[in-house]
Amino acid sequence: MLQLLELRERIKNFYQRYDAYLLPVVKFIFAFIAFQAINKEIGYDERLKSLPIILGISLLSAFTPSAVMVLLAAVISVLHVYFISPILSVMIIVILMILYLLFARYTPKYGYVLLAVPILFLLKIPYIIPILLGLISTPVAMIPTSCGVIIYFLFQIIKSAITMQVNISIEDIIQLYTHVIDSLTGNRQMIMTVVIFSLTIMVTYFIRKMSFDYAFEISILAGGLTGILGFLISYLILNQSKQILSMILGTIVSIALVYIIHFFKLTLDYSGVEYAQFEDDVYYYYVKAVPKVTVTVPQVNVKHINVKSTERREFSDPDVDEAEDYGYDE
Repeated sequence: MLQLLELRERIKNFYQRYDAYLLPVVKFIFAFIAFQAINKEIGYDERLKSLPIILGISLLSAFTPSAVMVLLAAVISVLHVYFISPILSVMIIVILMILYLLFARYTPKYGYVLLAVPILFLLKIPYIIPILLGLISTPVAMIPTSCGVIIYFLFQIIKSAITMQVNISIEDIIQLYTHVIDSLTGNRQMIMTVVIFSLTIMVTYFIRKMSFDYAFEISILAGGLTGILGFLISYLILNQSKQILSMILGTIVSIALVYIIHFFKLTLDYSGVEYAQFEDDVYYYYVKAVPKVTVTVPQVNVKHINVKSTERREFSDPDVDEAEDYGYDE
């Protein structure tokens, strides 16, 4: 355990020293993965899939706020759909604007969540988002998480709607729009996913706010179990029992990843808990203080040895050296 704590301190010290350089690198990698995922899912326009364009917009996202990355991802998505179906691209713009005006603009600092949720759905571990946000954020994180889920299912519906043959007649366009809206609003799996993710955030948040020992660790486990139970019930209701095994494995992996993140962010020493009581003119306070686990990274000091001086003393007269040591002169 001590070696892990020392490793954590080394990594934290390294990040604190070079955070000005590491943060753009992390943002660049995240943006590159996000744009590549968009190209893989709905990459209809080959021009937008070229590596120079992806590298350019990823580099731009690395040095700009998260809102710019979300905007670029939305533009790329719309352009891909426009290439194959201008009618559906208008539908996407309208739905994305509705999501932004009603929800996303109230939580601008969670812009990464809108992109992370669809990406993690593709990686089969979307369950990490509600557990992690419940651990480090507040219940307001349910808003961007729900928007991310809606965006993921929206593009799944768009992919199926593109295969429909549509003429330019008004009737066909209305029929296509009706199909997309009905598929989105009547998507029971999407609605259940939004509810389960929101419930997972709430359970994780309220448990980690409690004052008993190991509340953070227990909240991670409780959030994971909440997700497993919720999706187990929903899959049984929707007759999708084939997804149960992958859901359980994905949740276990998500719990492990969140615990690793928590280990690097905060580790408490419950053996050193202290209690304090004090009062002011209005309240009487009961305080529980839990110390953080801190480890001093051992410093390696290298002493410089003067070889010439050592050799001179080895071949000098011992009597003279002894006299010099005691301050006598021959």
